[in-house]
Amino acid sequence: MIQIILVHIGGYGPGKWYHSEGPYSESARNYECVFFYVDGLYRENITFEIEYEMRNAALRYGDCSELYLSLYSEDSIKYLESFKAQILIPNKDMPQVGNYNAYTYGTNSNRFPFTESDQVNPGYHTFSFALDESQLNFKPYNEYIEFSLISYGKDSHIFTDYASRNYYYNDIALDELRQEQMDYDNTYENYKIIKLIVLLVSIVIACFVIRYVMKRNKKMKEEHIFYEPTIPVAYFREIPSNLDPVFASTLAFCKHQTRKTDSDGYSSILLSLVRKGYIELARIDNLQDWTSNNVKIIVKYKPTPIINVMTEFVEVNTAEQEKLEPLTPTEEEYFKLITRYSHGSEISMSAFNSKVSIDYQNTNSFVKNIKNAIVTIGVSQGYFQKADYEEPKKQMTSLSTKFGIFGILIITIVNFISYQTHLDFAYGAFFILGITFLISALYLRKDARKYILLTQFGEDEYAKWRGLYNFLNSETLMKERTVIELPLWEQYLVYATAFGISEKVIAALKIRCPDIEMSTMLSNPYYTSRSFRHTSHSFRTATRSASHIASGGGFGGFSGHGGYRRRRPWWRWRPEVAIKAKKEFGDGLIFPLTPFL
Repeated sequence: MIQIILVHIGGYGPGKWYHSEGPYSESARNYECVFFYVDGLYRENITFEIEYEMRNAALRYGDCSELYLSLYSEDSIKYLESFKAQILIPNKDMPQVGNYNAYTYGTNSNRFPFTESDQVNPGYHTFSFALDESQLNFKPYNEYIEFSLISYGKDSHIFTDYASRNYYYNDIALDELRQEQMDYDNTYENYKIIKLIVLLVSIVIACFVIRYVMKRNKKMKEEHIFYEPTIPVAYFREIPSNLDPVFASTLAFCKHQTRKTDSDGYSSILLSLVRKGYIELARIDNLQDWTSNNVKIIVKYKPTPIINVMTEFVEVNTAEQEKLEPLTPTEEEYFKLITRYSHGSEISMSAFNSKVSIDYQNTNSFVKNIKNAIVTIGVSQGYFQKADYEEPKKQMTSLSTKFGIFGILIITIVNFISYQTHLDFAYGAFFILGITFLISALYLRKDARKYILLTQFGEDEYAKWRGLYNFLNSETLMKERTVIELPLWEQYLVYATAFGISEKVIAALKIRCPDIEMSTMLSNPYYTSRSFRHTSHSFRTATRSASHIASGGGFGGFSGHGGYRRRRPWWRWRPEVAIKAKKEFGDGLIFPLTPFL
């Protein structure tokens, strides 16, 4: 019989309890013990004593015996404030000195000290140890307190005479047990070397990552031509050109983190159509405020269609159009959308947004045409070197994203896994490697913004439009002493809206433009109100919703006009309805007439 007495002090008190593994089963030798604390009934620090009597608990081999005791283990060990134990072995069952070895396992030091005596408990050889809180530090891989006694030589079976026979009963195991003890003792020192190797390898990999990033940047510059502005421009006060507002915004932000949205672009197009005199926004009821439900779009420019029977085309009298500024590609798309639903006269803003939201195919085409217009303008007018002008930027951004993911995974998951093993963060090796990937990712992403395939002309124009953005976004506009004419203020408002900074120009208008009433556009409070921006947000929502449905294919084949499907165009019915067809479908200023039935 081997008697073990453990005394556990502290770790449990008010609001704490411990429930050992169970359930209790005498036949299966599973035992359950519950400790609990009742506030006010027991003392503040719980002290309890566990006493085991173990019979036939040791393992017997052919040339030795082993008593292996797990005194405490797993998660609850983290809450121990102190731990004392005595292991009592009757003198008649205790091997003689020189015929046994005793070992302890666990805690942050791999082993912990113990004493042995024949005097503490007369008649017993006593192994004792007392651990305080400073000694009860643990890592995930050594959360246990264990004791082992191995007997050999003449006393190889002194305490296992009645041990049960098993598969290892006759094995020669002493050398193997001693080797395991040696390996355990050497584990800590061996992992010091392994951790140092991992650290060095991580540093080498980090150097290769940095070198690769530098070479990748250099290769990118060798593969493509990236121009610099002929004259750097910090602020640009004039309007560089009568450029499409959406494209101007794209150009100004092509190398920067943009904060503009689709609604900013749509708002700027609408304002530009107002400024150029193609449309006007007015109140439906002049007695009510400017709200989304009380605004209508009035079409001021109404082209007169002329049917040319010889050419079978509907032509348009452009005499009236010559009085107006020409439309840019995105403005033309927006104006066609307005005339499509207003039939060339007027339509309420709420009805316009409603029609846009349900005319899935046409709205989807409108959204695509707006996006395609940017590339078309950029290539045809010599701003971009090629259609995929963002190709280098996309490549570097993609690489940056991969590096960022690697860095996050290494710092989090890899570090967490290593902490569960003897690597134990490997002297910060994985932090070094992870941070290297993250810094490289940020460096690549920052450099990626510059990799836009602009021509020399495009680079110079970019500098001007970015300078205009800087000017409108700064306090300079508010403090500027130069007199700014009303037409320029109108353009400022259009482009500032496209840039997403219309509030800057609106604030400056109120202070620096006393003759604002002389401008039909600027004197209209709706164009400078939050309600106008809210209307543009509603339009963006309508286009996105309709475009998403059309792209999903759920409504393929429908045009949005009363379920139109597979019907012949109206202009094929009879020529006198050609003009009506023109107004109804808005397929362009000129479209073919086929022989009618």
